[in-house]
Amino acid sequence: MISECDLKKKAKQILQSGSIECAEFEAAQISRFVLKNSAAQNVIEQLEKICKMRCRGFPLQYIFGEWEFFSLDFAVGPGVLIPRADTEILVERALEFLKTQKAYTVVDLCSGSGCIAVAIKKNCQQATVLAVEKSKKAYEYLVKNIKKNNVGVEAILFDALKFKKNCDLIVCNPPYIESYKIDSLQREVSHEPQMALDGGPDGLKFYRNITKNAAQMLNSGGKLMFEVGYNQAASVTKLLLDSGFCDVEVYKDYGGNDRVVSGMKKQH
Repeated sequence: MISECDLKKKAKQILQSGSIECAEFEAAQISRFVLKNSAAQNVIEQLEKICKMRCRGFPLQYIFGEWEFFSLDFAVGPGVLIPRADTEILVERALEFLKTQKAYTVVDLCSGSGCIAVAIKKNCQQATVLAVEKSKKAYEYLVKNIKKNNVGVEAILFDALKFKKNCDLIVCNPPYIESYKIDSLQREVSHEPQMALDGGPDGLKFYRNITKNAAQMLNSGGKLMFEVGYNQAASVTKLLLDSGFCDVEVYKDYGGNDRVVSGMKKQH
């Protein structure tokens, strides 16, 4: 039987021929995946099939059908945004805030795969967590991932821009890419749903609407937390301040980019 080392070497050669940037890392991921999920006699065939799909720009996460986020496994595929490590910062900040609360309701808007809502609930069982998603396809993954991770998150098929519910924490990773940039994104990203990427002409459409609604939804002392694009922290900070939020803070991701903006509703 072919060794994992030999499989990795073969995968790396194919990926490099297809100009895959992180060929060594992805070769290791692919070789482990085929050894785990393929019959012994089909390992080479599956390896080559996956590598060729990857070289055509198909996201590795979609090929595998799952991806890890916050040490949990999530089902993913065409029609749902792929969970990214940068978003873990949003979960970390949410959990830090929830440590200070006695009773709390969390609303995850634009939930997608449910990675944020599920990770919060898994690490804070006391919280009531609602996950709101408009896309029917993404909603199917949301429901699947709630079951997959055995958590009591309530999935709601609804427009995040129109959703209203009294709560203590709103978390949101909205579409935030400017419309005119969508066609120039990496070919891997072009496979992801445009609905989950397009944030309007200036990328701030969802931030404006959700901030306005959040001011009415949040209980006194509640918090709104957004993931933002690398160059949007200042604009989103201004939106929160202009809407009456206080204690507005910006947190960086592990790459040093501004990634999360949070603000508190003033206590009465």
